[in-house]
This record gives sequence, structure tokens and C-alpha cells, in this order.
Amino acid sequence: MRFLFGSTGRSSGSGGATIEHMSNIQLRATFNTDAERYHALRPQYPSELFDALITLTHMPDNAKLLEIGPGTGQATLPLAERGYEITAVELGSELAKKTSKTLAAYPKVRVITGAFEDVKLPSQHYDLVYAATAFHWIDTASKFKKPHTLLKANGHLVIIHTEHVSDESGDEFFYASWPIYRKHGLTDTQTDTPGFTLPRLKGLQPPERMDEALFSPESFTVFPMTVTYTSREYAELLGTYSRQLALPRDKRDAFLGEIEELIDTTFGGHLVKHYGMTLTIARKI
Repeated sequence: MRFLFGSTGRSSGSGGATIEHMSNIQLRATFNTDAERYHALRPQYPSELFDALITLTHMPDNAKLLEIGPGTGQATLPLAERGYEITAVELGSELAKKTSKTLAAYPKVRVITGAFEDVKLPSQHYDLVYAATAFHWIDTASKFKKPHTLLKANGHLVIIHTEHVSDESGDEFFYASWPIYRKHGLTDTQTDTPGFTLPRLKGLQPPERMDEALFSPESFTVFPMTVTYTSREYAELLGTYSRQLALPRDKRDAFLGEIEELIDTTFGGHLVKHYGMTLTIARKI
């Protein structure tokens, strides 16, 4: 996920490493530390997104799907419910266990534990390869090349992404919480730039620049969504993000406590978060 204040930081991470020096491999592994909380708190994707995915890719009923980084199945279940055969490759063993449990009623779903870059999968086998708020974690060398190898002729690569967007009403919480992020080293060079603002729905762009030697971009669609959180719920949600998980426990608790206190004292104990769920579709060349 693209986080509220970017994907790098300056605070001390686990093991004595600073977050800014932690690799994607190290950061993406942090999600495995609390699979149940991750499953309970992460925002769900709207059903309309999956309806559009199926329509725009002209996916047949007997399609074979490969999901990269299912987490705990937030984007697996909606497609399993539609009857598709899905192979889901999840790095975290605890996340994979939770996904398997969540999808136990769907025998056409198979969960493999391992890194997508390393797992051996059949070439030219899948009608669709997709990733939901996980594609940015893939190693650059494999990001487009491996899906291209795994897809059938004219198969599709689909990237689903969660964007934190402006509330279009001044973004009071964003600016009020910024000093807390800065205090705990959770801002980055982009968000520390004077004049930085949250993106607006109308200005959203695909999260990844497609390798147009391998894939032909076909569509980009944005699905607006709002979720209301209590102060406790929002603090717990932030605690499932990789950069917060990489902090030592005492520093993470201090950061989350200050966020919760801000919402209680300044925003009446509740926060309405605005998201843009994006759907990027490209066809294999």
C-alpha cells in the first residue's frame, strides 16, 4: 500500500537498521507478524471493482488466475466466490495460513507460501495475473518479466491499488497529524516538501509505469471509497502498515498513541478516511 507519508523513513527499525535502509524484502516481511489484525483491519475492495475486472478482461468462466501477495485473501475471496481457479502466492507463512483458512470452502483455490520471484510456476498457463496492493513489493527484475512468462497469449496483468486521497475539504487530519509523523521519523522527502498535498481522485494515475515492451495498457479505473474509523480502529489500522511494524514496539506504541489522542481530542473520536481503489489492466504482447 502507498502509505499516508510514503514508503521510506528515518526511524530506527527492528534489528537496529533504519527504516530508510530496509529493503523491500525486509519491509514486506513485516506484514506476517500479525495476520489476524491485518485481516480484520485492512480496507476491503468494492465488489464493483471485481465486476469491472471480469468485464474488461473478458475473463472466461474457466479462467486460471494467479494472485501475487494475497495477504489474507481480501482480493482472493471475491474472485473465488465467482468460481475461478486461483493460485495465490504469499510470502508470509502466517498470512498464507490465514488465507487458506478464509478460502477453505473453495477447493479451486490453492495457496502457495513463498516469494513470487522464487516460486516455480508453469509458463503460459494463466489467463490473468493480478496483485492487490502488493505489486510494488515485487523485485524490479521480476515485476513484469515473470508475469509475462506465466501468462497465456493475450492474457492480462491486473494491478489493484489502494490510494490515500484528499477529502476535498481541507484535509484537516492530514495536516494535524503530519507533525506526529515527522516527530517519529515517518515522513519522507516527498511529504516533507513544502506545499505537499494529498492526491485528488481526479488526478490519480496508474501506480506503476507499465513495461510496454511486454504489456499493452488497456484501462485505468478509479473506485472511490470512504471508511469511518474510531480513534482506536484507525490507530490499529496504522499499526498494520510496514513502516510502523518495522519500528521497535515502544516507538510504534508511542506513535499510535499520539495519533489516537489527536483523533479523540480534535476530531471527536472518529475519522472518515477517503480512498481511491484503482484498477489497472494491461494485455500481454
